[in-house]
Amino acid sequence: MSAGAGAAPKPDRDLAKLAPRFRAAVEAALAECNAAGLDAYVYEGYRSEETQRAYYARGRTVIPPERPVTNASSALFGWHAYGLAVDVISRSLLWSETPEWFAKVADIFKRHGCKWGGDWRMRDLPHFQFGRCKPSPSDRARELWLEGGNRRVWEEVGAA
Repeated sequence: MSAGAGAAPKPDRDLAKLAPRFRAAVEAALAECNAAGLDAYVYEGYRSEETQRAYYARGRTVIPPERPVTNASSALFGWHAYGLAVDVISRSLLWSETPEWFAKVADIFKRHGCKWGGDWRMRDLPHFQFGRCKPSPSDRARELWLEGGNRRVWEEVGAA
């Protein structure tokens, strides 16, 4: 992926940075996906402000323009920065997954209490987030983060 000048940021796949209850749901869903032969893994979990800015720039600063990765200009406008969202793809298909593949994965993740970005008006097929989170973080989530970081947000949404 090209986000303008410089190298693209490396996706953070460290599940230890996720909220504990969400991490448990993700790990259980991945195990079930893989038992079903779906070869799923977390391509990206936690997302830093630097990475978010690079993703936001993609499609806005690259010539010729590429498709934007995100509409969130700051990490605090997406659940990845709070450790409450992951992007899941197939190890073997690597971004060549079909909508049907994502739907099978989504059925499993939903059984584990996650929401799927494929159900949104602006579909985000690889995206899964903690089930008690609204589609996007609110001003209140950002206030809580400023008060006590991710731990405070996790407590508020029941993911600690």
